[in-house]
Amino acid sequence: MSEPHIAIIGSGPSGFFAAEALLKSDAGVRVDMFDRLPTPYGLVRSGVAPDHQQIKQVVKVFDALASNIKFAFFGNVEVGSNISLDLLRSRYDAIILAYGASAGTPLPVPGSHLSQSITATDFVGWYNGHPDFTRLDLSLDNDSAVVIGHGNVAIDVARILLSDHARLAKTDIADHALEALRRSRVRRVHMVGRRGPIQASFTTAELRELLGMPDVRIVVDREALRLDEQEHAFLELPINAAIKRNVDVINAAAARDCSREKAKELHLTFLASPVAIEGSDRVSAVQFVRNQLEGPVNDRKAVPGTWHFSVLAGLTIASIGFRGRPLENVPFDTRRGIIPNVEGRVMGEALHGAAPLYVAGWIKRGATGIIGTNRADAGETVRKLLSDFREGRWPVKDDRQRVNVPLMSPRIDFADWRRIDDAECRAGRESGRPRRKMVSIDAMLEVAVRGREGAATPETAA
Repeated sequence: MSEPHIAIIGSGPSGFFAAEALLKSDAGVRVDMFDRLPTPYGLVRSGVAPDHQQIKQVVKVFDALASNIKFAFFGNVEVGSNISLDLLRSRYDAIILAYGASAGTPLPVPGSHLSQSITATDFVGWYNGHPDFTRLDLSLDNDSAVVIGHGNVAIDVARILLSDHARLAKTDIADHALEALRRSRVRRVHMVGRRGPIQASFTTAELRELLGMPDVRIVVDREALRLDEQEHAFLELPINAAIKRNVDVINAAAARDCSREKAKELHLTFLASPVAIEGSDRVSAVQFVRNQLEGPVNDRKAVPGTWHFSVLAGLTIASIGFRGRPLENVPFDTRRGIIPNVEGRVMGEALHGAAPLYVAGWIKRGATGIIGTNRADAGETVRKLLSDFREGRWPVKDDRQRVNVPLMSPRIDFADWRRIDDAECRAGRESGRPRRKMVSIDAMLEVAVRGREGAATPETAA
């Protein structure tokens, strides 16, 4: 009998963790991984902040996995454009969709269309050198910026805006972003969330790093730090220890003497929601409404009050969530921005005929968790896939059915990627940095194919 041949769409952490689980199983699986970019690793490359190099060390695990003879990488191949999902389903035994949630959520308020009103997806992709965002319309010529959201991505955005240029120059931040931030006039960042410090979704390490930045004056919304008896009791529960640590860190920052002038300022504001972005052709201010919290202490909702206030700013960055994008002929939950599934198996799959569909990562559960969360998530999906296989719910195709699939773009394999990687790291060493990222796909392809031996041949998959 032929070996099960699985295609994974997406080469971020969830895709690699799914490949890891498949290849460690006793099912004799072969794995082909597809990504629309020539570069693997997804958000590890384009989402993790450049000053957090330690987090990126997880790619060593992925690199080791890629050396498995039963693993193949197909970079620079966009499913739905360079090759159809239906065609892949006719050639592979099962498909795991692990392409993430790449769409930022814009602010649902008047004025969000104005120039300099962007999402965190835009900004993070821009400073990390993602090819889709290198030409972002971004102007850092105003002294004030507003970041909407109280999660770790919002923290990254605020920290990068306020970071010392010399510090960023030691990272792998994209060259165009490094130069723009060197010339930036932003001196004040307002980080605003709709609920209180108890409901904020920071992790303590990220929060402590932000509030401990040197040469940044921290101004905390003290009124929002006043807790009632129920909230104090809630924080004392052992299960809420992480939330209590966050509140303690914020209280400590609020207690510091903030009268001394510093080069930059961070204003941490709670209980406020944007209601409009003001400006004629570009952002000039953001109007907020003050909220109050209602409901049980473990599930309090923000309810708009009657007091409004405005913050002058030349830039707004919305960090209020990420959404997946639908694929043709695949079920999609438009409200949640995910592919509906049960334990990773796409709902409505008939499990006969075309290869069944499974999902992993953010497109499966939404944009939650950290990189490590994806290992357990992918493991659940692979267990469901292998259970279906062992129960005979989907057949393994005969090798005669696996005719090669012609690709409509030059394929980048893992050896090609390593040439790109080597070139970036070499350029980085020459300037005292971990790497200098290529941000042009054409430049990546040129480096990738330069070292290949022999004449170019038509690329095929499967």
